[in-house]
Amino acid sequence: MRLEPRANFVVVNTRRLFGTLLRTLRIGAVCDVGSLDGAEALTFRALLPEAAIYALEPNPDNLRRMRADAVLLERRVEVMGIAATNFDGEADLFLVDAHASEHTRRGMSSLYARPDAGAGARAAVRVRTARLDTLLGRECAAPLRVALWIDTEGKAYEVIEGAAGLARQLYLLHVEVESAPCIDAAQKLYPDVRTLLEGMGFEEIATDQVRTSTQFNAVFVRGTQPMLVRMSVAIALVRARARWLLVGAARALCPACVRRYHAWRVSTLR
Repeated sequence: MRLEPRANFVVVNTRRLFGTLLRTLRIGAVCDVGSLDGAEALTFRALLPEAAIYALEPNPDNLRRMRADAVLLERRVEVMGIAATNFDGEADLFLVDAHASEHTRRGMSSLYARPDAGAGARAAVRVRTARLDTLLGRECAAPLRVALWIDTEGKAYEVIEGAAGLARQLYLLHVEVESAPCIDAAQKLYPDVRTLLEGMGFEEIATDQVRTSTQFNAVFVRGTQPMLVRMSVAIALVRARARWLLVGAARALCPACVRRYHAWRVSTLR
């Protein structure tokens, strides 16, 4: 199944746009699904001092580091050793060997036995699974507004299915998707995720790469919003696009300057 790209989608820094929209949409709870190390959760806490922040991470190595991180505790990030999907129970999590410094490989473990793990593949471990509407349903009842940040190595579709019971509270999603089955031949792809979310009343407004990229991030917002809110989202999108173009130009002129700026931004959030 393939969908033709819409003419009005834009490529932006989706991480920054998501952060802006957390405030614009008055989000009261954010769930970082596939957290890795809690870095995104800390960003959300800095943006929303009073919100509930949840960080889900099933990889036992990553989870151990997160639970030992005093900053996450101090900043009231609730860390959960759970793999979000579309059923409550247990499943095999297929681990990928990684040293503490190998940030990318630390985030490659999946509920799929991914073929690109190669010699780094380890024996699977049994982990707890949960639907988000089961896990968060009591804490995130209406009128609390919920946002999801989903990075689950091929399982985004199932995570969203498992959040169906929260649909009335969901206002914003940042989703890692794949346009080709690069993690498992059976995985749901970007068109499936987009169709599912559109059926739930969401609109895609931006991606961080062109949609032909093998893996990229997409931002979705609730389609039924008051006119003033829709205008605010549109303004945020225009500003995000302008900033993306400006950063691209700066990177071409002085790559080191951009790297130093990003390193400073990350350091201010911890």
